[in-house]
Amino acid sequence: MESAVDVEELRLIVAQSLEMEPEEVGDSDHFAEDLEMDSLMALEISTRLERRYAVAVHDTSVGAVQNLTELRDLIEILLTEGSPA
Repeated sequence: MESAVDVEELRLIVAQSLEMEPEEVGDSDHFAEDLEMDSLMALEISTRLERRYAVAVHDTSVGAVQNLTELRDLIEILLTEGSPA
């Protein structure tokens, strides 16, 4: 099954929030350690993700994931759980 979440789109959202170029955000780059993401940046990312995917994304959830791959997994779970019945 193909992923409903485009990792390149996530990369762009994260890069814009961190004021970086998308190619600077690697799939396994640690958000806090490698990309220096702080809590304000996590809040901005969660807001952008909520607007894009129409799901509730807590900034603490974004802060808990370590990289782009984990972020994609989180959004996929939220989309599945948030699907209309």
